[in-house]
Amino acid sequence: MDWETWARRAERALDVGKQGDWQGLFAPGATFGDPHTPSTRDLRSVARQTRGIFPDWTQEIIRIRGAGDWAVFEWIGRGTFSLPGAPGAGTLVTIHGATIVEVDVQGRVTAWRDYLDRKEPEEQILAAIGGQGGERGGNRR
Repeated sequence: MDWETWARRAERALDVGKQGDWQGLFAPGATFGDPHTPSTRDLRSVARQTRGIFPDWTQEIIRIRGAGDWAVFEWIGRGTFSLPGAPGAGTLVTIHGATIVEVDVQGRVTAWRDYLDRKEPEEQILAAIGGQGGERGGNRR
């Protein structure tokens, strides 16, 4: 598996603002999980929730390592927090994380597990609304 090529394809698929085809990365019956979402096969719901909260979400894969049918990659996600009616809506956030993927022989994801600190975007949103937390996150590239 050429993981660097796979990573660039994944970045395009993860570009929510450009209607990336994230679900197209997955094999039938694949699972997804992250700190917010228990392991699920309902990829459509995950994509819908992401679009609803971060309609311009992008993810840059900064490092990927893999062998055979698995890989781990580090990423930086950026987007505008846009949950309607929520305090801090409109805040630009940056999130750092890592993902473990397992793929089939065609390179389609059979399992995807994201790992990230949910406090990172929360602190950026709180700072933007004048609460406690770190500096305001930005969509800097």
